[in-house]
Amino acid sequence: MNIDKIKNYNQKMLALFSTIVVLMAAIGLISFLGFIISDLWPSKPIVETNVLLADEQVERLGRDSLRQQIISYEEPRLVDTAHLVYLIPVALRTLENPEYYGEGVDELLDKFSSGSSRKIRVKQFYGSFINLIVYDYKNSKTRNVCDARVMGKNLAVVYYDDEILAVFEASEKDTDKDGKITLADFTNLNVYSFKESRLKRVGKDDMTVLSYKFVEGTKDLLILFGIDRNKDGKFNSATEPIQVFKYNYSTGSLANVIDSATQKEIQRIIDKK
Repeated sequence: MNIDKIKNYNQKMLALFSTIVVLMAAIGLISFLGFIISDLWPSKPIVETNVLLADEQVERLGRDSLRQQIISYEEPRLVDTAHLVYLIPVALRTLENPEYYGEGVDELLDKFSSGSSRKIRVKQFYGSFINLIVYDYKNSKTRNVCDARVMGKNLAVVYYDDEILAVFEASEKDTDKDGKITLADFTNLNVYSFKESRLKRVGKDDMTVLSYKFVEGTKDLLILFGIDRNKDGKFNSATEPIQVFKYNYSTGSLANVIDSATQKEIQRIIDKK
């Protein structure tokens, strides 16, 4: 009787083991076929948005009267409630294939988070853009803020008693040489005065903006810049220094907050000289 029980148990275990082996083999076969099909089946190319092609690529396409990027517009942001003045970010759409100039371009609208509707001293807007349009609703007038090819981010509108400023970071050059102008490239700071309809660029070569703050009660700025010490077009926060600069809004001057003598003295202490 015990022998029969043992035989039945062994048969059940063998059947269970066989079933598990068959299932594992089936799963393996399905996975293998999936990999083969995915390799053979053409995947849809990823279309990038808000990435500027490098100047060299644009010029190369332009020689054949071709373009691969078209402009789009984002949701208008109210920045001056009293005068109904809006900022309209300009975005990009990258075509899968270049097109000849003059072909129709469908306008696309891509909404992303807008600022608070309540009146505050600073409004923050999130998302990237390749230009900003100032829209004067009352006078039915528009004007662009940037006069160069840029990739912008971190737009802030700051309110003063005598004027309104728009501040944002922007990349203008393909510093990392990857063939595109993106927010990974070095950025400068841009300050636009609605009162003067004028844009001021704040920055230097081989430096990238990390953060900034306004000096309390003024329009001057304290800016943290990452310094590209090895000139490779990239900033490595682990091995390259950060410096603090002061931007004088009235004069447009940019100066290191820590003077050279103090920096040398601190370095001398570190070097034990």
